[in-house]
Amino acid sequence: MIRDFLNKIICGNTEHLIKELPGNLINLIITSPPYFGCRVYGNETLGREESPIDYINNLLKYTIEFKRVLHKEGSFYLNIGDIYFGTKGFSRNKGSYARKTDKNYFEHKIVKPDGKYLQYKQLLMLPERIAIGMQSQGWILRNKIIWEKPNPVPSYSPDRRYPVYEHIFHFVKSRKYFFDLEIAKKLNNHRDIYRNSIEPFKEHQASFPTSLIKPLIITTSKEDDIVFDPFMGSGTTAVAAIETKRNYIGFEINEEFCQIANKRIKDANVNTRYTLNLV
Repeated sequence: MIRDFLNKIICGNTEHLIKELPGNLINLIITSPPYFGCRVYGNETLGREESPIDYINNLLKYTIEFKRVLHKEGSFYLNIGDIYFGTKGFSRNKGSYARKTDKNYFEHKIVKPDGKYLQYKQLLMLPERIAIGMQSQGWILRNKIIWEKPNPVPSYSPDRRYPVYEHIFHFVKSRKYFFDLEIAKKLNNHRDIYRNSIEPFKEHQASFPTSLIKPLIITTSKEDDIVFDPFMGSGTTAVAAIETKRNYIGFEINEEFCQIANKRIKDANVNTRYTLNLV
């Protein structure tokens, strides 16, 4: 069964596909799921909920499956961004809260403010709420990594500081797991604050930087291990796995992104073989 998935990107819904994977199989999971109120790429389901609470609950349905398929000595890196209530997917239409960008999210219905958790200008702390939910599932949180971006997407507001970072949570499912601190030190990847520029890839403007992913793979898995990205996007995790001599499995619901990722992976395979022949 695993041969049907290994070193492939399967185009389809992760919620359905992951149930076909055997348990205790994956050595490393690295992913950045669609954020709440995300831009519209295509046929997404996760991230288009009306309420941020629904988004958290839906994402936690995935993470319990990730825990099932992860090897007992494996790791899970989850990159997740936050959002203010009243921006992006929160369409405000008219009045003093209206913004030009509201039109980009016109079809995304959103819950009304309640004057408490849900009120305009409120930072929703979605990453922390998701992490706490995962702890309730039995996950062990080993690091809360801060990914600082020297070139963040502009997010201007005259009454707050500019957001320039995202969270990367390092979770494990047991107290004994693989992690090579000495290699991390050699790669200068042993501290919990990373400074790494964003690297949009073609039509996918929110893609992972390869330079961010490769040290995570090298320090938290071994050669020939299986690296899994259930929201593969443009294929960065697969490319990083290939370049570090790991196997990969990827799921992606957007057919256009699947095509982009497979083209990128094909090029990476050619370039890697050429490089290895020179060594």
